[in-house]
Parts: sequence; C-alpha cells; structure tokens
Amino acid sequence: MSKSGLIIRTNERHEISLPAKARIAFSHAELVKMSKAAGAHEGWIDVHLIDFSNAGVGFVSTVFFPRGSVIELVVPDVEDVSKEAMIKCEMRVMRVQMTDRRPAYLIGGAFVDAGERLQAQIETLMNRFNGEGGGHA
Repeated sequence: MSKSGLIIRTNERHEISLPAKARIAFSHAELVKMSKAAGAHEGWIDVHLIDFSNAGVGFVSTVFFPRGSVIELVVPDVEDVSKEAMIKCEMRVMRVQMTDRRPAYLIGGAFVDAGERLQAQIETLMNRFNGEGGGHA
C-alpha cells in the first residue's frame, strides 16, 4: 500500500457471473452471528461472483459480511452441480461497499490459504476464462 492509502492491485481480475454460496467460517463463527432474517440455510447465503483473480474474488450479497471476517466460499460447477465445486475455500473480507441500485453489498476478499488444492482449482477456473478448458465462466 502506498502512503496515500491507494491500494494497487497486482493480479489480473476477470469479470464473471457465477452463482456461489458463502458463510462465516468456523474460526469466526463466535465473532459474527447471522440473524434469522438473513435467510441462511445451515449458515449459507446465496451470493453472486462478479470478479475473480488468483488472489481473491468479488461478489454481490444481500447480506452484510463484516470487513476482516473470514468466510467460506463455494462455487459450484455450473455445468454439472453433481460434480465437486469449482472453488471451495476460505477468504478474508477486505472491502465492503453498498451498491446503489439495490439493497446489496459489493464484497471483495482475498484467499486465506492458497494451498496446492486451491491453486489447482484457481488454475482450472482461470483456464476456463482463457478458453483452454471449455465451459463458460
């Protein structure tokens, strides 16, 4: 981060449109409690991914996730939901901004632990963006 406070992104971001699910990670479950009004099923909230990079994702949620909280994110395979999720990971919420068109939040997060399994999932999804793996993201 520069002295001005401007955050410079170093990873290429891809605009996408994918359904996903998010919930507060077990490690933060005592810090953040969802109200019944959030409509969570087993803690999961339906969200919509709007951008993706090898460092993190951006999504739209009608439920507020506090900055700094750790959440679990699951992106199902849109072509075959019976397959293993395309992405299953934990991420830290880095930015939260209200949208101006509807009551929702733009949430940006960074992957917490990009181990080998997550790196392979990211690479597979990135290949889809670049037209190397078929499918559509």
